[in-house]
Amino acid sequence: MPNRPARLFALLLVLAAAGCASVSSLEAPEVRVTSLQLLEPAPGSLEQRFAVGLRLVNPNNRAIAVDGLDFELELNNRRLARGVTNNPFELPRLGEAETLVVVTTSVFDVLRQAIDFAGRPDAAMDYRVRGRLHLGSGFVRTVPFDHRGKLLP
Repeated sequence: MPNRPARLFALLLVLAAAGCASVSSLEAPEVRVTSLQLLEPAPGSLEQRFAVGLRLVNPNNRAIAVDGLDFELELNNRRLARGVTNNPFELPRLGEAETLVVVTTSVFDVLRQAIDFAGRPDAAMDYRVRGRLHLGSGFVRTVPFDHRGKLLP
């Protein structure tokens, strides 16, 4: 008969593996840009700041406690800005949440985008937002996301 500590260790190992499998099977949330608002630059600054509204859709059957997120925003296949936030929020199971993140870019990147759109003011803007949700606890510490969409004028 196998000794009791070995059986207990084997049982704990199986339970831990099952727990890891269920936690690591998080499906990436869909992250959509809902708004893009130009903020007032500091006098003489070569940086531009935007407030970016994000809607996160959780396809998982469990809530996700988000401690923060980081992402890059591209417009028409060109990087526009990078943003981070450490504001915690909960993404409800099979639900959605909205958050506002201030991002920073260079004035030159904004001018390049403005020149691209000068000839077509009524055109939609293709965007890509990709990054990671940072989780506060558990085996999985980050959940990556990558979404493409269109911003309409």
